Amino acid sequence: MLQPMLYCKNATQQGIPLTFSPAVLYRGLTVSVTNMGILTGLQFPLTGAVGKAIKGGEEREMSSAEKMGAGFTGGAISGLVCAPMELVMIQQQRFGTSLAAAASRILSEQGPLGLSRGLVTACGREGLFTAGYLAMGPVFAQKVKDSGNLEGGAADFAGAAGAGVIAASLSHPLDTIKTCMQGDLQRETYTTLQGTASKLHAEAGLGAFFRGFGWRTSRMILAIFVIGKVRRRVLC
Repeated sequence: MLQPMLYCKNATQQGIPLTFSPAVLYRGLTVSVTNMGILTGLQFPLTGAVGKAIKGGEEREMSSAEKMGAGFTGGAISGLVCAPMELVMIQQQRFGTSLAAAASRILSEQGPLGLSRGLVTACGREGLFTAGYLAMGPVFAQKVKDSGNLEGGAADFAGAAGAGVIAASLSHPLDTIKTCMQGDLQRETYTTLQGTASKLHAEAGLGAFFRGFGWRTSRMILAIFVIGKVRRRVLC
């Protein structure tokens, strides 16, 4: 559903002109869907395992801070999986190649370690995103319901919006650095994490780190809302 928004976000961050061609907007869809499915499948049990460790075997409700800590840790671990897949997707989006061709070129030019490009930033970003949809979203939604102003789906969406904006604001600089690094495998413009951050700051100051913010925030709000709805139905 949200792949076109993901393409526009990645393109904006890299300074690539936007397009309305479905053939371009949906480049990398297979990897993107696989990535999202695996990540969500990992983040639930990882966050649950961290939550159990935090409670130390006690039968109690975790505090909001503990829920966010568990979500961040579980998400950060899942970043180890998402970084290579997003690297392949971004290369597909940039050059229009197939999944197999993009992966083969990365391995032949960069070797297996080339797939780890952007790993640190991916882990940090996923930690903040997971804390958003597994902790902040439900907490915000409950607070909205308790206030009596909104109920049901409206409260859930308000919670997703609040969590999405906060999670996106905190994690977007990391996502921008990651996208630029993964789009430039040859390191012609964006080198290391620190080098990429310095280059972006030199280009446009702090604003450079928030390129594509509107696309990503909108996508994150919708993703948190959809995942939250699916989660409730699965758990029930």
